[in-house]
Parts: sequence; structure tokens; C-alpha cells
Amino acid sequence: MDRRCFLTRSLGATAALTLPLPALARANARGTIRIGMISDIHQDVMHDGIERLGAFLDAMREDKPDFIVQLGDFCKPTRANKPFIDLWNSYDGDRHHVIGNHDMDGGFRREQTVEWYGMPDRFYGFDHGGVRFLVLDGNDPGGTQGGYNRFIAEDQEAWLDAELEATKAPVVVMIHQPLDHPWGVVNQEDIRAVLEKERGPDHAGVAAVFSGHCHQDYVSRIGDITHIQINSASYVWLPDNARRNIYDEEAHRQHPNLNRVAPYREPLWARVTLDLDGGSIAIKGRSSEWVGPDPWDRGAPEVNYPRDKNRPAISDWNGPFRVRT
Repeated sequence: MDRRCFLTRSLGATAALTLPLPALARANARGTIRIGMISDIHQDVMHDGIERLGAFLDAMREDKPDFIVQLGDFCKPTRANKPFIDLWNSYDGDRHHVIGNHDMDGGFRREQTVEWYGMPDRFYGFDHGGVRFLVLDGNDPGGTQGGYNRFIAEDQEAWLDAELEATKAPVVVMIHQPLDHPWGVVNQEDIRAVLEKERGPDHAGVAAVFSGHCHQDYVSRIGDITHIQINSASYVWLPDNARRNIYDEEAHRQHPNLNRVAPYREPLWARVTLDLDGGSIAIKGRSSEWVGPDPWDRGAPEVNYPRDKNRPAISDWNGPFRVRT
């Protein structure tokens, strides 16, 4: 269900789904939390990744959110990417990283990427404004799928369960690979069971999961938890038959995968507001346009590239920030 469809269906139920204030009172959560969120810049694919990041950071310096977060597929830990990571680190406010599957391309270990980014660990938690934020690493070995790892291993699952048992605050989860999509975490049903587990009347529970990875624009709801996919800042990846050079020769020479993407002319990001008193999540997105022909004109099959999700936009959305009572 995409954002537009979900919004239409949820507006009539908003009063019934609004976060019960007594639950928030127990969790000592009040006011609003404002987050700047960007995903899938792909500095190692795009010729203008540093400009896209710069535009996001300039906007955040003006907006002054409580913190910013990038949801993975950011950059490899290479010397060539030092200006890119230095630009990120030039932001004076609180900033957080999530590891994506492409952040270890070229044979790098996750520990190298963690150190390069300055992360506390591959998966970790932090508190802000009475909400517990849990960052997961969806790149554990495991599962039977081919290609990149898309799994959460037993040790991380146990850590997640212990974190949720220990906190009574409302919880927001951030992960690169989604927990509600066929391209996401392979054992997503097991992980959702941990998130959805009833833990007693004094536990507020998990309100939302934010993810990237799919380069799509949608929101879904499973049980009491809202799953929000943050579209790529940069592009949609296309199949072999849709390769096309659309930038100048030098850009394609330096970035050989650039002919595999349908880029967005302007970078995309989201301004996320958690209204803890009103019990709502608001997303203020951005819209752009395709550079060159759109994916379907280039031969991408619509069955794999649905027009209601693969679009150069992060849609505005407003829905309930619900926790269990």
C-alpha cells in the first residue's frame, strides 16, 4: 500500500488509532521530535553524490532538527570518499548512521565501515525525547537467498528482544533493509514477531520502522507498527536491458554503473516529525523529476517497477504514532 492509499484509508480511523496519552505519560515522552532522514545516496555509484549530501545538510542546518540519520548505502570506507564523510561530519548537530549492504562493497568488513562512520557499533540504541531509537544491521550472514546478505542473526535478535524488554518508552526502529518487503530482511517475520511481542501494560511498544534499500516510496502497516520506506536520495536501479548513458562521457567513465540508474534530478530526503502529545507521525517529503527517459521508457518492466512506488518523490504523509496500552 503506498503513501497516498494508506493516507486515504487511515484518515477516517485516525481518532481511533491516535496514541493513547496515558501510555506516553508512563513513558515520559512529551512534545515533538524532528528528524532529518536521507537514504541510499550511493556515493560510489553517483557522480554527484557529494552535491546531493551537501544539499541535504544545508537544508538541515536551516531546519535544525533534533538529529539527522542516513539509512544506509552511503559510501564505502575508501580514501577517495574522505571528502564525502568529512562533509557529513561537518554537520554540527547529532547525526546517526545505519549500515547498508553496499557500504562494504569491494571486500570491506562491517567493522571497517563502522569505524569509518564513527558508529558506536553495527547495531545500537539511543534515547531522545522520551523515545528509544534502535538501529539494526540487516547484513548478517544467514538465510538461503543469493547475493547480498539480508538477515538478522540470532545474537542481534536476542539483543533486540532484550532492548525491547528493558525499555518502557515508545520505540522507533531504523534499518536499511525493510521488514515488510520481499527484497528486505529474509527472516523478517521472525524479527517482526520480536517487535510485535506483548510485553505487559507498562511497555509502550514499537511504533514505527524506518528503512531504505528498495528505492521506493510507500508506507505499510502490520499490526500496530507502521513501516515507512524512505526513497533513495538519488535514483532507481535498472535491469541490464535499460542501460543508457545520459550524462557526459567523463561522468560515465569515472562512474561505470551510472548507466544502470534512472536518476532523480534533485536529491530526495524526508523531514520526519513525531508528535508525542498528538500521537502522530508526519513526513514532509520532496518531489523531483527523472533525468532522461523514465524507467519504463528505458525498458524496465512495470511488474518489477510499479509506478505507484517507483517515482522520483518522497510523499508527504501523516498517520498515527501508536503504541500498545
